[in-house]
Amino acid sequence: MLRNIYTSIAASPMLRKAMLTVPLTRTIAWRFVAGENLDAGLAAVRELNRRKIKATLNLIGTHVRDASKTTAASDAILEALSLIRAEGLDSHLSVKLTQIGLDIDEQLCRRNLLRIVERASALGIFVRIDMEESAYTGTTIEVFNQMRREFGEHAVGIVLQSYLRDGRPHLRRLAETGARIRLVKGGYREPAGVAYRVPAEIDAAFESDIRLLMEHAVYPAIATHDDRFIALAKSLGAAAGRTGREYEFQMLRGVRENLQDSLTREGYTMRCYVPYGTDWMRYVLGCARRLTRNQVRGTNHS
Repeated sequence: MLRNIYTSIAASPMLRKAMLTVPLTRTIAWRFVAGENLDAGLAAVRELNRRKIKATLNLIGTHVRDASKTTAASDAILEALSLIRAEGLDSHLSVKLTQIGLDIDEQLCRRNLLRIVERASALGIFVRIDMEESAYTGTTIEVFNQMRREFGEHAVGIVLQSYLRDGRPHLRRLAETGARIRLVKGGYREPAGVAYRVPAEIDAAFESDIRLLMEHAVYPAIATHDDRFIALAKSLGAAAGRTGREYEFQMLRGVRENLQDSLTREGYTMRCYVPYGTDWMRYVLGCARRLTRNQVRGTNHS
């Protein structure tokens, strides 16, 4: 029921506009989102760095179907890169391909991404290509492979989702070839034939994928707020002789902050996903839907 309500709000401009006028909505939103502009995003990164937590900065936006807006989004991302470097902040940058043109023309998307990764590489800032709905998986991996051939593993990484039924071969192949992978459960609404829908099946797939990554990947990034999977990653890391600096945990802004601090104090690398921008309503509704479903502990971002 709640999932259907969130989906209806996200799809309706009128409902979203009405929700924006409710003070409680904005209060909840700022739990997950740094704010509506880059200054707010950078301020959130500064605060995380003060707590010895690394960040991944993300300009919110998906499924842009106006070419000029994809250019504007790319320009805004370039500005963010410049300011991350100018301030010496400890932050990666995350980008979704449909924000920079994939829904319009793949070559447009590749050109925009090339601008971003080229600038980021020159500045020494790592770029993570986010994964979106399953229809984009193959293309996203192809684009990622192009970028890592041109700029190297140190410059660009990818996100993979455990709940996809055909995701395991991609994960193994990329891990064994040295790709930098962030592993998430996955949070998009997908048909049962494409993705696992039963929580126990999703958990089993996620556990299996964590095991594969911790055995084969160069520098795994495990995105979870669930104590069970954090304990599993710690155990596997120790068994493989990895220190807490040879893999990392990633979490959403505003979720289990005490746990984030605790992991940092224990010597593990902790990174927090920091979204900002005016198009925050759909993102916030997605967070609320997943938090309702997973009761905070199992929430993962993609």
